[in-house]
Amino acid sequence: MLDKRKIVTRSLLVSCLLFLATAASCTGKLSSTNKPANTATQQQSPPQSEPAKPQVEPGALSPGEATGSYTTKGETVALKYAYAGRGERFREESIIVLVTDKPIPPEALAEEIKSQTMLLDGKIRGLEYVFSKDSYWVRYHPSQYQQSSSPLKDYSVENDIVKASDEDKGDLTDGKYARSVKFAAKIQ
Repeated sequence: MLDKRKIVTRSLLVSCLLFLATAASCTGKLSSTNKPANTATQQQSPPQSEPAKPQVEPGALSPGEATGSYTTKGETVALKYAYAGRGERFREESIIVLVTDKPIPPEALAEEIKSQTMLLDGKIRGLEYVFSKDSYWVRYHPSQYQQSSSPLKDYSVENDIVKASDEDKGDLTDGKYARSVKFAAKIQ
């Protein structure tokens, strides 16, 4: 019985060593076309005359752009513009984003972020977002419906560019208030 164990153990050991030796000798790498790579005969591509441009994901928005819409009491409003600034809301420093149907004149932007005069007067329509450390708040203009929630899953701020998407099918309001929007805005 002991001899059979030694034979089985040796056979397994030899098999493992053969497997490892075979695996180690296989150094030819396959390319994405499943052909062996031949680094000695591959031609180098000529140097580019222009520097490489950063990759832009398809459908990416430029700062100041928005896509999507919101619905308030049966009326759907298309959203095209996005603006951002910093301010104090709810007793804490926040990032305020206005997503609108019409552009906000540059000379009126600081005041609009601070007090939403054009939105409140009905000159433009849109969504007002306030992003704080742990949550966000959104108000529909002109209806004034408000909602708050935990942070958006893809909300980000990099190099003073705020990006996010938000979707709410209006389940809590029986469809009276719904939104589906994506935006990118430069903090002013």
